Amino acid sequence: LVSSSGQTERSGTPLPLHTAKRAQRDASHALAQDPGACHAPDPPSAAALSSPSSPSDEEKPLEKLFLSVPSAAGARETLKDITGYDHLAGTEGCRKAALYVRNKLASALAAPGAGVVVEMHTPEVLLQYPVERSVSMVAPEIWEAPLTEDIVDSDTTSDTPWRNLTFNAYSANGNVTAEVVYANYGRPDDFEALEGLGVTVKGKVVMVRYGRCFRGLKVMNAERRGAAAVIIYSDPADDGFTQGKVYPDGPWRPRTGVQRGSAQFASLCAGDVARIYSKASALDLCGYATEDLVPKIPVLPMSWGDAEPILRRLGGADAPGGFQGGLDFPYKLGPGPSVVRVMVESTMKARAIWNVCAVVPGKHYGTEDDRMVLLGNHRDAWVFGASDPNSGTSAMIEVAKGIGRLLRKGWRPHRTMKICSWDGEEYGLLGSTAWGETYEEELRAKAVSYFNMDVAVAGTELVVGASPSLEKLVREAAASLTDPVSGKPLLEAWGGLIRTLGTGSDYTVFLDRIGIPSVDLAFKPQGSNSSYGLYHSVYDSFSWMERVGDPAFEYHALAARLWGLLAIRAAGRSVVEVHPPTVAG
Repeated sequence: LVSSSGQTERSGTPLPLHTAKRAQRDASHALAQDPGACHAPDPPSAAALSSPSSPSDEEKPLEKLFLSVPSAAGARETLKDITGYDHLAGTEGCRKAALYVRNKLASALAAPGAGVVVEMHTPEVLLQYPVERSVSMVAPEIWEAPLTEDIVDSDTTSDTPWRNLTFNAYSANGNVTAEVVYANYGRPDDFEALEGLGVTVKGKVVMVRYGRCFRGLKVMNAERRGAAAVIIYSDPADDGFTQGKVYPDGPWRPRTGVQRGSAQFASLCAGDVARIYSKASALDLCGYATEDLVPKIPVLPMSWGDAEPILRRLGGADAPGGFQGGLDFPYKLGPGPSVVRVMVESTMKARAIWNVCAVVPGKHYGTEDDRMVLLGNHRDAWVFGASDPNSGTSAMIEVAKGIGRLLRKGWRPHRTMKICSWDGEEYGLLGSTAWGETYEEELRAKAVSYFNMDVAVAGTELVVGASPSLEKLVREAAASLTDPVSGKPLLEAWGGLIRTLGTGSDYTVFLDRIGIPSVDLAFKPQGSNSSYGLYHSVYDSFSWMERVGDPAFEYHALAARLWGLLAIRAAGRSVVEVHPPTVAG
């Protein structure tokens, strides 16, 4: 994910596509790069948490009916179905998943006279797939990294070819042999610390650990300082054994678990780097050419098990205190004596991806008075994606079932609802960006809010990011629900803390480009500052979710209730649910 700046509320006129947008983007990029510029949000005021408004007498029976529909059993069924096969963007598996979601939405929302349609949007984008890759130590010892994720007997899908095809999308092809330098998280201040100690990364293989900033920024920071290649590994201090039990006994990353991910420079320009589907190029839209949005050096991800032999043999200066990770030896900076050969061969392909959107017509559908409320979750996954993103997909289907029940009882929303399953998010928000850019004029005129759910369930702690004008709506919805573990109102169990949105998931095009107030919802591990331990690995599977993540699927059902309640209040009330005083405050 990319942490970035702040938030702009809805503007009435389009932003100029070059100069003004570049200034806004560069301000966001500066904050994303500078951890000192990002801080924990202030806790909500007592007034924000006290006496939330109750639904009206007219709303109460409708909401009661809706809330009775999302079920743990339904969410479990959907998740088991869609995680039964890999579905990376642009592959047959992802097309299969798109058709599955299309059929599930159509069935859930079927209601005589409601006029529901389910549409497919299939832009062509530039995708990359691995062919061959290797990391070999050539000094001071000879050793080759396995670059594979172990089969886990209790995980029924872990024996897949994708466990041997870990990669960072949009890496340059290349074959580099050089000394290794360790650069901590790869942030600007990490590289400045190296420079202060007289350590250069020019011409070196730079090893950085995941965490604290988006992987594309790590690569961009290293490349701009002359690095020859980058290895990004998962350190156990961040999401491994120092956090608790590792998979399959717990939720944290095991020795061979690898975090795949895109190395695209998405903070410069999210979406398809080639803009194949558009008359406008990335240069037109963002001020950057396609070749400036992807690495020019080889990049590979590694497990800590593969990274350990290289790190253990580094010499040079002792790593500063903040550089020490979770392995059982003092970290060194290098360069050398570890020398490695990094080889990456991948192929770029222009392929169609499949966005699926269900349209629930509002009372003014088809007229100038129509307005829209949008819900979105991406469907593509690096492998099986039980938590990221398909816990959100299963919650979406439960939301659709609840809305379908209301439609069959004769309810119609004031505003048109669009429930969308995006493709290509993992590569760089490709599907949602293509859809947003394609329908930008209509969205600027009609869309009033966007509600996103990416990783719906990876734990039990609610994490919310939102535009200020929607904070009140979120807290009021949470006050209407019950946390399954504590038995308390969800608002009380959660605490009401709302973070400022920047970028990092499919709300980006709607919020940062078009200016639509947005919300992002997730249940994450309690008290953890890191992502869940199986993020983007082959082990993010139905087996992990059923054994460890949410065995009773009660948080899947809760996520659907919260998401759906927000949507039907935003779409169903005669007055648009935004609260300018929150913005002013």
